[in-house]
Amino acid sequence: MFFIFLVGTAGSGKSLLTASLEKWLVESDLSVTVVNIDPGVESPPYTSDVDIREYVDYGEVMNNFGLGPNGALVASLDMGVGSVNELREEIIESERDYVLVDCPGQMELFAYRNSGPLMVSGLRGDDPSLSLYLLDSNIAKTPIGYLSSMLLGLSINIRFGLPQLNILSKTDILMEDEIEEIVDWGSEVHLLEEALDQSSEGLVREYSKSILDMLGNIGSTSVTVPVSSKDMTGFDLLYGEIQRIFSGGDNIYE
Repeated sequence: MFFIFLVGTAGSGKSLLTASLEKWLVESDLSVTVVNIDPGVESPPYTSDVDIREYVDYGEVMNNFGLGPNGALVASLDMGVGSVNELREEIIESERDYVLVDCPGQMELFAYRNSGPLMVSGLRGDDPSLSLYLLDSNIAKTPIGYLSSMLLGLSINIRFGLPQLNILSKTDILMEDEIEEIVDWGSEVHLLEEALDQSSEGLVREYSKSILDMLGNIGSTSVTVPVSSKDMTGFDLLYGEIQRIFSGGDNIYE
């Protein structure tokens, strides 16, 4: 059983990618369990097999404790950690090949509180696991946006401690040459450095150069897989990269 956690900022396309990846895997004769761990989601574009909303009622938490949307999500996630063993038991009982875990969109409320890493570690147990970190094409199409997204991805990688693949989502909104340029930024650091030099100046340029040097020194720059959940493109490459990690490639989890 292989666990795949989908993470990224709100609106980056995690839920749609979860639905599309499930469809692609099933059509490839692989069995899939879909897990939702966002207590506040209303109508995800997939049917979840395991759902945190069966254990925590976000609306009741908001009303009973007089909390706003963010406060209720934080409280719900904290409560949900108490049911992580039951959630994992449901997953194990499904006995399927892959487990797709759609994580909450409010990344700062999930990744940077203790409940997020506890939920991730509790769900996966000792099973092989990785995270797909989605870079929103709306942001990543500029050098500064791409670099800031990569920095956030590194932070999430540190919090969860899992092998991580960078996914350029929503490629259907980009031109082909834009996609190629962004992919090249991930594999050829000097191209991103040149783009940053041309598009920024002053302190922004200096900060960007320092961040890029840091990412290069620790080996955080890597392949970026372009995917469109809408057009169902890029999934062959995505699956190949997933298998590379699970079979013992770079950044394999031990």
